[in-house]
Amino acid sequence: MIDLMNFCAYNELMDENCFKEKGLEFASKGSVTLSARRIVFNKIPIDNGGQEGLGLCNIEPTPNNAGMMDAMLYEMERKFLPRLDEIHRHPDEYVRKVMQLTRHDFTLVNGYVYMAHPDRTQPGLKPNKATMKIFRGCRKHMQMLYFSRLMNTRTID
Repeated sequence: MIDLMNFCAYNELMDENCFKEKGLEFASKGSVTLSARRIVFNKIPIDNGGQEGLGLCNIEPTPNNAGMMDAMLYEMERKFLPRLDEIHRHPDEYVRKVMQLTRHDFTLVNGYVYMAHPDRTQPGLKPNKATMKIFRGCRKHMQMLYFSRLMNTRTID
C-alpha cells in the first residue's frame, strides 16, 4: 500500500511545471484556502542573484485573524517529504508544520506547510516579475479576488 500525504504549496510550486521540474510527483491536486493567513514576500533569499530587495514567498497570520489565502494541495507519496525538505532547506530556512486546510468543497484536510523562520525574514522585501509570472500561470486555481490582489503586488523590477 502506498503511503500518501498532503503538501500545501503557496509559492512557485503551485505551478505544476515548476513542481515537476523539482523532481516531485503527485497523485492528485486541488485548490485549498488557509484561514487567517496571507502571502507575503518577506523571506530573505540565500542568493538574491544581484537583485537588491528581493523577497521570496512566505505566509504569516493576518493581523486580525480575518481573511484567507489560496494555495495548491498536492496529494503525494510520503517518500517525497525529504525532497520537499531539501527544496525548502528545512529545518535551517523553513519550518514544516501540519496545518488544517479547507478544500473548495468546504471539507477540512491536514497538510504539510513550510513557513520561513522568523529570523530569515525582513520587512519591505518584494518579489521579482519572474515570480509574479509564475503566479499568473496559476490563476485558474485561485479565486479571482485573491488573484487580482496578488497581481497588484509591487515588484523590485
